[in-house]
Amino acid sequence: MNIMILGPQGSGKGTQAELLVKQFGFNYVEMGEILRSIANSNNPKAEEIKGYLNSGKLVPDEFVRTVAWDHISKKESSLREKKKGFIFDGYPRSVAQFEQLEDMLRRFGKKIDKLIYITIPEEESIKRLSARRDCTKCGRIWNQITNPPPGPETCECGGKLTQRGDDQPEAIKNRLGIFHANTGPILKKAREEGILTEVDGERPIEAIHEEIVKELGL
Repeated sequence: MNIMILGPQGSGKGTQAELLVKQFGFNYVEMGEILRSIANSNNPKAEEIKGYLNSGKLVPDEFVRTVAWDHISKKESSLREKKKGFIFDGYPRSVAQFEQLEDMLRRFGKKIDKLIYITIPEEESIKRLSARRDCTKCGRIWNQITNPPPGPETCECGGKLTQRGDDQPEAIKNRLGIFHANTGPILKKAREEGILTEVDGERPIEAIHEEIVKELGL
């Protein structure tokens, strides 16, 4: 089974993806984290990718396709196993990326089995993201509302917590606008293909996880 998990920024899609990976052993592709890693590396495209990420704009489809193909092809043997597919977290972000992913999986005789879309209102996204903090030492992400750190400014590893520049309210609104403009057509396509399931993200993490597991028939 191959699953896509999408949702507005702050919807908790990453948390739900990680729970599924831990419980069922899926291969995990978290595109945002992969792209941030590239942006902070010596990759020739690092500064260009960093520019896209800092502005909230989408990274070009062709570059994302190359990154996704690299991760999928490296897991070819497990992809051919019936019980171990992929979870794509926050990807695809455009219809072109959706169609590219379908084509890549088709080469292995596989398909996208389900798109889980976690819904939350815009004001909740802004509230949650404004409370997000990153550890400068270990990279762990905390949230002062949904997953508070042990101290207001300190991670459990002792590292200092900082707020991303793009987690300020105005930047968040800009990112949400871009997200919805690009995600709407993906949801329409997934609905037409009969693979879309929408889940209310304004509930406890455990309740959301239970519903997703039930919808996936796992």
